[in-house]
Amino acid sequence: MKVKTISISALFLCMPMSLLLAQTTQDTLKGEKKIDEVKIIGNTKKSTEANIITAQKKSVEVIERVGAAQLSKQGVGDVATAVTKATGTLKQEGSGQIFVRGLGDRFNATTLNGLEIPSENPEYKNVDLEIFKTSMIEYVSLDKVYNPRFSGDFGGANINIVSKEHTGKPYFKIGIGSSINMQTFDNGKFKLQDGGPGFFGFKESTYIKGNPNAAGAPYPFTTKWNFKNAQNPFNSSINIEGGRTFGKLALFGYAGFDNSYEYSEGQEGFYFAGGVVSSNYNNVKRSYYKTNTTALLNLDYKLNSNNKLKLTSNYIHSSEQDAKVYTGFNNDVSQNVIINRGDNKLTDTWINQFSGSHKVGGWTGDWAVGYNKLNSKRPDRLQNTINAANNTLIASSAISNHRYFDDLNDGTVLGHIYLTRTFADKYKLNFGYDGSYKDRDFEQTTIGLNSTSSTMVNPEDIDAYINAGNRDAFSYNVTRSTYTMKRNIQSGFANLDINFSDRFVVQIGGRYDFINFDNAWQDILNTGEKNTTYNKFLPALNAKYMLNDRQNLRFAASKTYTLPQAKELIPIAYYDVTTNVLGNPNLYASDNYNIDLKWELFPKSGEIISLTGFGKYIQNPIARTTFSSASPDMTYFNVANWAYIFGAEFEIRKDIYKWNSSKIYTFINATYMHSQQELKSEAEIAKENAGTIAQFSGQEKDDVQGVADFLANVNLGYNYKWSTNNTVDFVLSYSRVGKNLYAIGTNKIGNFYELARNVLDANVNFTVNNYSIGISAKNLLNPHYKIEQNYLDGSATFTHKDYTRGRQVGLNLSYKF
Repeated sequence: MKVKTISISALFLCMPMSLLLAQTTQDTLKGEKKIDEVKIIGNTKKSTEANIITAQKKSVEVIERVGAAQLSKQGVGDVATAVTKATGTLKQEGSGQIFVRGLGDRFNATTLNGLEIPSENPEYKNVDLEIFKTSMIEYVSLDKVYNPRFSGDFGGANINIVSKEHTGKPYFKIGIGSSINMQTFDNGKFKLQDGGPGFFGFKESTYIKGNPNAAGAPYPFTTKWNFKNAQNPFNSSINIEGGRTFGKLALFGYAGFDNSYEYSEGQEGFYFAGGVVSSNYNNVKRSYYKTNTTALLNLDYKLNSNNKLKLTSNYIHSSEQDAKVYTGFNNDVSQNVIINRGDNKLTDTWINQFSGSHKVGGWTGDWAVGYNKLNSKRPDRLQNTINAANNTLIASSAISNHRYFDDLNDGTVLGHIYLTRTFADKYKLNFGYDGSYKDRDFEQTTIGLNSTSSTMVNPEDIDAYINAGNRDAFSYNVTRSTYTMKRNIQSGFANLDINFSDRFVVQIGGRYDFINFDNAWQDILNTGEKNTTYNKFLPALNAKYMLNDRQNLRFAASKTYTLPQAKELIPIAYYDVTTNVLGNPNLYASDNYNIDLKWELFPKSGEIISLTGFGKYIQNPIARTTFSSASPDMTYFNVANWAYIFGAEFEIRKDIYKWNSSKIYTFINATYMHSQQELKSEAEIAKENAGTIAQFSGQEKDDVQGVADFLANVNLGYNYKWSTNNTVDFVLSYSRVGKNLYAIGTNKIGNFYELARNVLDANVNFTVNNYSIGISAKNLLNPHYKIEQNYLDGSATFTHKDYTRGRQVGLNLSYKF
């Protein structure tokens, strides 16, 4: 592995010396002349609907984009929300996961300008797209059909964020905004954890290391157990951006800060087989505060018409604070309890990319190198548990009263070289190399407090009892866990476009991936290591037939795979109040077979009507589920022998009516899906997982996790333009997310389902000369985000989670110099 790593580094150093390199973010278009046409259009305004649809029309591959221009009209401020505006996508509540065509986090990939970016959460493969702001992007490309240029770890989609480049006149823009959540504002109940990240999200608490049980050892905690009140929590934002061209150098910069407060009252719970309740917290008060600080710099240097260089550096700092007060029944202590749980997370992500695009002697090429650095930590999570009947502290178990600290560091070196050439105006060859090497370290420490005495406490003043002066009333149970992951991926691919006629183009290609995982872990219960290698060959076919100048018929077929993720492979527990999750080192990769058939109609510039049928067949799919144990624990298994998903997508973007300087327009998409998987027997799962059992509830087949039966987005807009710089845009946006499987029930209990919900937003933007005013009203229907656990006999359901997020009204102002 070291030899391979060195060879990658040496290759990266040699890249700037070569002019025969290729660009991963370019769509493969029909003919060299047509590629130039798209680039010329793109150099004006790549984010406009007209140019996005033009690129989609001309591409050999199936592509779908969501442009910054339209997102601004809808009042969409982050990439996560932007992606959910595309056909067949949903965001699962409580996880940050994006599901595309029913396939979740492990099936998707996220890139910035075509290069992989890391996840800020050790639980997931993909970064939380909420931390990327739409003001710094041109568009988001959602590739749901596989092409060998993409990583072979592909099932749902490759989500590529294209950062904004400066073109045109120099400008500087400043914006401020504020909003209130009607469910949160001035209710006097919003709580924050002491020692949390603070208003701007940069403050970091710590603990005193060492053995707290040693004679004379200091009290280990530096922050209080009590929550503190936050008065009148207003959401706020401020941002600046600007661009200027200095001869051959174009510069774009963006910097911004925003925060948000969200308060909700709901319930959470979990039950065992036979209706035995594990927990039933019928009153949960949740306060959630998050911040985002972002800075982006793009430098584009055009040596001449044939040679370009680009440098992108993006720093993102995000923080989350979550304060919850649970009241209800807990089976572990067989009584009603009050649980205070505070959690906070700090993440620093630094993405650096250097790339070049060149033309020499009929060859077109691109190269790119990148280095991603991520640090994510939970510097101080706390929990205490109180008997609700008499307000005595329950301290017989260290997990009932504890502090938790973790630290994740992730570094990735990556790059690619691609070459493209057209032969005889009939054949187009594109081939290249991708390489990446990831090194991840994770460590966590839990300090639990044990006591044999039962002392009355005030649930809102825990510090009166647990404090430095009373440190000897407790014994301290210190546990530590660590894991390391080294991932090496070396890939080569080739694509050949064959123009059988002016109307019919076929692209055939393939990709070879060498993947090596070297994992090691250590904690009080489990120490081990595992090295796994995969060799994957992935054929792909894309074909486009132009029925006429306005209609395309497309067909695509491919084979891909899905890797288990780092945290899924590590057998270290992560404890939540109602659910515990452990990794499984016996997981292995799934194989995916994909097929698409799509019809497109382009009535006129900026408009599209399309209908798509798709199907996916997955061998040995991975899913989260409970397993046979005495606790409500969850893990991951290759749960089924096979699974399939098929569905249909419909999309329309069209002007409804125009008069004078006004128009009414719409963009609508809808997806219907059906799924099924053949579950493995108890004996099969035990054989594959060293005796660990998942005993399903009598079913041999079931739905696939995350596949909603129906998804839809309906947007109705009005635009009035009375001069070049004076416009009004009003957009009403409705979304429907259908019922979907959240987790498969085992141990003779029913499945967990995320229930359907309806979301309605409204946004109006006024632009008058250099001023812009935006008024937004979001989540107007305030639906319940609800997950239910079914009783096995179907007689009833049990609430696993149920919250509302609150209606939000906001105002944004900006001025462009």
